[in-house]
Amino acid sequence: MFYRYSTPVRSAIIKKFFGSVYVFGLISCMIMLVVFPDKYVSTAAEGLKVWAITVAPSLLPFFFLTALLTKTDGVRTFARKTERLGDILYGSGGLSIFLQLTSFLSGYPIGAKTIAELKKSGTITSLQAEKLSIVSSTSGPLFIVGGIGVSLFGDKTAGALILISHLLSSVAVGIIFKRCLRSSVALPVVTEKTQNVLYESIYSSVISVAIVGGFIAVFYTLANVFHDLGLLYPITAVLKGLFGEEIAKGVAIGLIECTTGIKAIAATGTTMQTVALSCALVSFGGVSVWCQSIIYLGQAGARISIFALSKVLHSIISYAICILLYVVFY
Repeated sequence: MFYRYSTPVRSAIIKKFFGSVYVFGLISCMIMLVVFPDKYVSTAAEGLKVWAITVAPSLLPFFFLTALLTKTDGVRTFARKTERLGDILYGSGGLSIFLQLTSFLSGYPIGAKTIAELKKSGTITSLQAEKLSIVSSTSGPLFIVGGIGVSLFGDKTAGALILISHLLSSVAVGIIFKRCLRSSVALPVVTEKTQNVLYESIYSSVISVAIVGGFIAVFYTLANVFHDLGLLYPITAVLKGLFGEEIAKGVAIGLIECTTGIKAIAATGTTMQTVALSCALVSFGGVSVWCQSIIYLGQAGARISIFALSKVLHSIISYAICILLYVVFY
């Protein structure tokens, strides 16, 4: 019956349907927050606690330092030194290595933020920003080894396996997308001088870290609301037969906010599957990380389609690598 309508009419029906689902979903979430305020206020507080203890201390210094680099001639110097390595790995020069390294060291969403800064300064084009986003979206060692390995699994080795798998898979994704990345990215030049580099760098860094905290608190809460409303049931039902009910719930929640999901998975114990699935979730990032990155990539005029595809591939490859490393070394 649906296909009897013309294409424009079908499109209008689909748009209206998803619009209704969107509005109904938001209203349902608001009702849940009103009916169960104690539960979700504590959940939001827990998200802010994770941000304050783990995320903010690791992000703020790197946000500041990368802001200094992009506002001065530091990026050009680093890119010149790594030009050949970037060409060999990704066909895009030293700038790709700079972005990947800063993302490796600091974590989400500093790679996307740096891309936005480089686009604002006139260093790169929107197309180059889109391509470079493939190799500049990773979590950092402090969060993976300290937050996931030590705090959640109680096992530093598990954190190390996740970190190595996460980083190797990022490099692998960049190599797979090499043809896409190849775009003769020139060495960056400083096109905009500022009167107060220190002030602008620290100001933009503090604002960015605060925004990240807001995203974590909101999606930490929404992940639990979605679960309580049964919106994640289809995903849980599919995964339940493969991994068991508790792990399936953790994966479903982790697709919204990865820290919450990994916490639920780690609570079931340290096994090959729980470690590998946690690695896949941290590589995928979840809707929370995606939204953070999309904000900055949007400022750079980059489309998100390639970024989204690279994150899905990143999670799949990291899962496979983690399984292999677990079997060999754990």
